[in-house]
Amino acid sequence: MVEMLVAMAIASGVLLVSTTLYLGSSASFRLSEDKRRLYQDGNYAMRLMERDLRQAGFGNLVTASAMAITDFILADGTPAQGLRGCEHGFVKPLAPGKDFSCSVNPGMAGFEVSYRLDDHVDPASGAGVDCNGVGVSPSVVPPGHPAYLLAPYVRIARNLFFVATRAGASVNSLYCQGNGNNSAQPILNNVEDMQLMYGVAALNDVSVSQFLSAAQVASLSGDQHQNWGRVVSVRLCLLLSGERDLSIEQQRYIDCSGSARLASDRKLRAVFKRVVTVRNSAAASLVPPS
Repeated sequence: MVEMLVAMAIASGVLLVSTTLYLGSSASFRLSEDKRRLYQDGNYAMRLMERDLRQAGFGNLVTASAMAITDFILADGTPAQGLRGCEHGFVKPLAPGKDFSCSVNPGMAGFEVSYRLDDHVDPASGAGVDCNGVGVSPSVVPPGHPAYLLAPYVRIARNLFFVATRAGASVNSLYCQGNGNNSAQPILNNVEDMQLMYGVAALNDVSVSQFLSAAQVASLSGDQHQNWGRVVSVRLCLLLSGERDLSIEQQRYIDCSGSARLASDRKLRAVFKRVVTVRNSAAASLVPPS
């Protein structure tokens, strides 16, 4: 009888240890999986935005003179604007009657990127499509414009990146709306903050002289095309949270503003930062044909 009680006690102890080890291992696995997914999603979103920012203002060179002219143009033949930022995002990016003018109410940053696409549309390779992989319709080049000698039409991408909460949802998502079908598609969820600062060069220069907010860039002068044409780099920050309360204790982290924070829950946090060169602004100035 005594031997049986001892054996049962030993078996119970072994079972308790095994259960504790299993639960600890399972919790550690879930934590590692959430962390992996968090960084995978964040890096994907950053690569997508980086790629577009680097393309901002791209056009095929038409003339190689001092007065550089490209086929990145509007319907009337004037140069298009490659970049526009909104410090607090857009007014109504998801609601019916969408409004992509800059909001004055508190909110996360948003930005618009435009650039010349390939004439050929191939979603598999990304040629001729917007940020959602939808083909962009061509626009006619005015016959009197030098770019008409290259092609009678051009495809211009217009991609808008913003953070919003769709109806019925409880979390913020990063979206991109392209001009292929003018539909916004979510890129990832659980966005807690997105901030952008713009590296601005002096007139007729290509070196960053200061980093400004979108509102400060817009107030440089009354010529918005010139203001945003002076942006030669973008400092981008994205703050994401995990899906579940998995951390043993509340996490300490540095947010996009550089402030130390203590999380109010036990979700993981990750901050992604990049400084992206706007190559086509840094390389040359685009001017309208005379």
